[in-house]
Amino acid sequence: MRPLLLVIAVVCLSLPALLIRGARAPIEAIGFWRLFLACAVLAPWAWPRRKTMTAPVARSIAVAGALFFLHLWTFTWAVSHTSVAHLMLAFSTHPVWTGLGAWLFFKEPLGRRELGAFALAAAGVVVLFGGSIGAGGAGLAGDLSALLSAMFFSAWVLAGRRVRRGLDTVSFLFAAYAAAAFLFFAAGTAKGGAWSGWPASTWAALAALAFAVSLGGHGLFTYLLNTYGVLALSCAKLVEPVLAALGAFWLFGEPLSPRLGAAFALIATGVVVLLRSPRARPGPREDLAEG
Repeated sequence: MRPLLLVIAVVCLSLPALLIRGARAPIEAIGFWRLFLACAVLAPWAWPRRKTMTAPVARSIAVAGALFFLHLWTFTWAVSHTSVAHLMLAFSTHPVWTGLGAWLFFKEPLGRRELGAFALAAAGVVVLFGGSIGAGGAGLAGDLSALLSAMFFSAWVLAGRRVRRGLDTVSFLFAAYAAAAFLFFAAGTAKGGAWSGWPASTWAALAALAFAVSLGGHGLFTYLLNTYGVLALSCAKLVEPVLAALGAFWLFGEPLSPRLGAAFALIATGVVVLLRSPRARPGPREDLAEG
């Protein structure tokens, strides 16, 4: 049963870019509604634990929520400006940025294994972006936005690290999602964007982002940590760019190329090398959410 749950979780977490492209709605509306719906589901469990939300914790969560907002905004923007395969591959570098951030801000040591992992991931990014540069720069802005999204995600992970140790996961996610949803609403309102009036297919995509990705995929991964551990699940997550690329090929006719395969091999090898290092290995609740 648990191997089946793992397959379902990986499939769910390979969907965000495909669902965002299928939603065909403004960035701010996509971000707001997916997080609002997720918060509505989490609220019954988070509300009874509200007394644990002290002022210092609330400030820390506000910072984490702002970083999560930036991660989702840049991820969603990249969907319309590069291929799904490029987006998911660039985003899959986030464990590397988390490790680098832990060294910069928490003074966690870096050894030869970690430096080798960074070099492999950097080589993969160069190969990946080289395809965009070779195509006259088409998609390069989207590739850079995807890479920036990975960096913001890593910053969200690191910002929430200490808060998560003293706060249960449901309360943390509810508060951080609510903060990010507020920022999406504020940004959309300032732009005068629409919040409704879309076809049923758009609402279906938004619901799938909330329930299948933000809750289902992440929830299953958290549950499966008790069985498989962080290393196994993090390696399983490397299947997501492959599934997303195949989905984009089937649904949108996005081409696949040997360059994509080479970039994936380099980035995946770098991530696996990094995750096998006890010093750089992320904690159970610090690496399993995305997009």
